[in-house]
Amino acid sequence: MRRQARHAKIIAARACPISASALFDSQAPTMTLRIGISARLLHNPPPGLGLPTKRLQFLESGMATWIMSHGVVALMIPFIDQSAPLQRKRPPLNDLVANLDGLVLQGGIDISPETYGQKPWVEKAEYDPIRDDYELGLLRGFIEAEKPVLGICRGCQLLNVYFGGTLIQDIPTQWPGAILHNDTHRYDRLIHELHFMPGSRLSDIYGYEPRRVTSIHHQCVDQLGKGLVLEARSPIDLVPEGIRHTGYPFVMGVQWHPEFHMNGFDPGDGVLDSGPLMMAFLKAAARRAGRVRRLADGVARVRERASALGGR
Repeated sequence: MRRQARHAKIIAARACPISASALFDSQAPTMTLRIGISARLLHNPPPGLGLPTKRLQFLESGMATWIMSHGVVALMIPFIDQSAPLQRKRPPLNDLVANLDGLVLQGGIDISPETYGQKPWVEKAEYDPIRDDYELGLLRGFIEAEKPVLGICRGCQLLNVYFGGTLIQDIPTQWPGAILHNDTHRYDRLIHELHFMPGSRLSDIYGYEPRRVTSIHHQCVDQLGKGLVLEARSPIDLVPEGIRHTGYPFVMGVQWHPEFHMNGFDPGDGVLDSGPLMMAFLKAAARRAGRVRRLADGVARVRERASALGGR
């Protein structure tokens, strides 16, 4: 009997699927924040994955863990091919943005120099202009909605490009006197010192004491985009390590990987605690969500009153 009842429940669930809009519109009593994460794209997956001709989308598990460890929901925002026949049925960007409270841009492959009006400096460098366009579109939607954005590594660089800035395409060959910022063998074990700029938002979050961060990049911010200010840099070679836009409550990029700081380091390593940065981002998201939801509640009450008066 139990098996039959369970089978009946499964059939009923299949007969009455829950729509995406119903999932988004339902709100828990605590109004849990929903944070969107941009997807990494794998255009030519290895045959061993079983999908040799398909494009894969993924996120690094540490990123989701870092965000969700603060009691919020992390959702990857899928890339949808604009040239696909079904793209006409995809949800509008503003609908996606409306149902999320903030955006985190993942790290990954280099940004194409054509995106910021330059020619490639490094021969045989790999780029992904498809991902560039996809993430720039997400950025536009969240920034126009004045929702918080946090860019990590590549995401920091993309923020600068979005606002009209440029990049150093290869630190070892274009930044004289640079320390090592990328090591294939050590990967996320390579760390260096970090200094916060006086009066910066990061100094408000962490104080001014020198810290240490992971370093996994061979590119960095060059000319700052409009409205951006420098938040942090490497003290030895002055390579930019953090930026922020002054015209929005929270639009920030950091060159290091805070999500990698959660595990594997000893207290004596002096690696920057990733928690305060995420909390600052989430507090901005909560403030923005609170304003929007209070406004929506107010509009709903006005409509209810109008409907009640009309029915008299």
